[in-house]
Amino acid sequence: PWRVTHKLNACGTAVADVYRQGLGEFFLDDLWRHEAVWAVPTPDVQQRLRAVLGSRERTLALHQRPYSMVSYAWGQRYQQSNQWAIETLAAAMEPATIRTRDQAQAWLQFKGYVPTTLHIRALQRLGARVGSAHIAFDDHPPRQRFANQIETVTADSVLDWLQRTQWTAAPVVLPEK
Repeated sequence: PWRVTHKLNACGTAVADVYRQGLGEFFLDDLWRHEAVWAVPTPDVQQRLRAVLGSRERTLALHQRPYSMVSYAWGQRYQQSNQWAIETLAAAMEPATIRTRDQAQAWLQFKGYVPTTLHIRALQRLGARVGSAHIAFDDHPPRQRFANQIETVTADSVLDWLQRTQWTAAPVVLPEK
């Protein structure tokens, strides 16, 4: 059976957990948009990920509950879903040396991961922060934040990086119908 292991914040909160669900349960959730994208890892990457995702302890090793949808890519205060995924991938690729989020992030930088820079103005940030518990910007370096440059981990930046590293086949998109 196919399973999805993913990080998800509880609705209306800034707290997240890691879940393992069947495909039906995963896609029947309250999705923002019914669109899926996947990229099949190389056999070596699959083997390494299987070793991590097969162990609840290793799956949760780098998980941090405080959640912000736009957490700073290189920060430690919050962790969003895509961030957990690539930090866990880093731990899977280097299990003997990566034990902390700092180590995973250093490895990601070394391997050429580049986060997405979102351009979000101060009033937009304020509105988002006031209106949504799961959006925070206080972990971003002030210099970048005041220049309206929010560096975060997005699906697009992860898929681009995985293609550059040649650790996956080309992404496949199942569009909305």
